[in-house]
Amino acid sequence: MKTNQFGVLIHKELIEQIRSRRFIILVVVFIILGILSPLLAKYLPALLSSMMKDQNIYITVPESTWKDAIAQYTKNISQLGVLILILLNMGTVAKEKEIGTAVFLLVKPVSRNLFVLSKFSSQLIVLFVSMIVGYLTVAFYMIVFFGSFPIIVFTKIVVVLFLYLIVIQFITIFYSILVKTSLLAGILALGTTFLLGGISMLGKAGLYSPSHLLDETQCIFKESVMNWQPFISSVIILVCCVTFSQKLFRNWES
Repeated sequence: MKTNQFGVLIHKELIEQIRSRRFIILVVVFIILGILSPLLAKYLPALLSSMMKDQNIYITVPESTWKDAIAQYTKNISQLGVLILILLNMGTVAKEKEIGTAVFLLVKPVSRNLFVLSKFSSQLIVLFVSMIVGYLTVAFYMIVFFGSFPIIVFTKIVVVLFLYLIVIQFITIFYSILVKTSLLAGILALGTTFLLGGISMLGKAGLYSPSHLLDETQCIFKESVMNWQPFISSVIILVCCVTFSQKLFRNWES
């Protein structure tokens, strides 16, 4: 019975994501980033060199490679991608509490735990599909602009980026359950993202910040040993977000 209920809730959430165009928006964002990243890596150095020549400044710009494209993609995901993700997830539950649809749904015999779990799961599905689309887009344009590239290396980097984005997404959904308004949830999520970024710079202690996952992508480039700390802390944060969100929502009174 609970399995059927969870399936219905997931289906409802995904339909809502499509109708509200949030699903489409996130997919389009990843497509755009997937196109722009190799494009900027390929032509930006030449453009900058040309501009410098106009100012009678001559510099030697090394030829761009697939590494520059992946580095550009990582940067774009960790900045614009994160911002868009927060904006699209900050109203996951807070908006439903604001307009009253959460109350209407919970009047029915719906498990609050399953309700919360369906929110996390549906948003995770949306992010996963968007990441796959972005992955394929970047891979295609890297082949167009740079020819062959090590697909295994790129895949590993995308997996690490995916874990980082899940952490940001789950934190945002947690705040969406914790507070009453979408705007406040977004502000708290953005503030936490900056805080995690600051902590990642604190030497050995910073290794435990999920934001350090972005630095771990460099280890993949260099084929060096990766630090396990940001991976463990990320998993802990994910579990805590889901667990505390369920507890908070069980105690929520409309």
